[in-house]
Amino acid sequence: MTHLQPENVARNVNPYTLPPDKHGWRGLSVPGHHKRKWYTLLHNETVLVTALLLIPGEASIRHSHETGELSIHYNGEMKPGIYWHPAGEIHSGSPATPEGEATRMAREEEMIRQAGDSPMVALLQQLFTDQREMRQKLDATAQGAIAPRIIVDVLFPPFKTTIRDPAYPEEVTITGQWYD
Repeated sequence: MTHLQPENVARNVNPYTLPPDKHGWRGLSVPGHHKRKWYTLLHNETVLVTALLLIPGEASIRHSHETGELSIHYNGEMKPGIYWHPAGEIHSGSPATPEGEATRMAREEEMIRQAGDSPMVALLQQLFTDQREMRQKLDATAQGAIAPRIIVDVLFPPFKTTIRDPAYPEEVTITGQWYD
């Protein structure tokens, strides 16, 4: 589905007045807390700009972009954070593992490997995932008031996004807006 807009027209976009094909929800097909509202603010041959509303308690999906992504975050009270994710870098979802947690993650992986084909594998994986999510929530609570996040992502042609997240049954590559 391609919805291109001309490049030479000035825009002032109110996301709440966009037509139905310019907004929706991501993560509805994924179990757990992965829902976020998205709006296509601008999509033409040179740029795709998406605004996302991440509700407290919801987690993003790990993904990367073929040509990188410029991402502007507003956390709570107008505390912008601007990040550049180079081409192919996996980002969002669970944060990068600090050096001190590398041992814990290796131990978890070893426990799962040792479980082999046991029914315990799924239970162990779920317990480890739940523990990481709880740690993220505790960290967010410790950092201050919990509030929605507004994210403005800017993508460049060919607008390819690759989803690499344990919540998805397999790796998925999407070209254009990420409808889910």
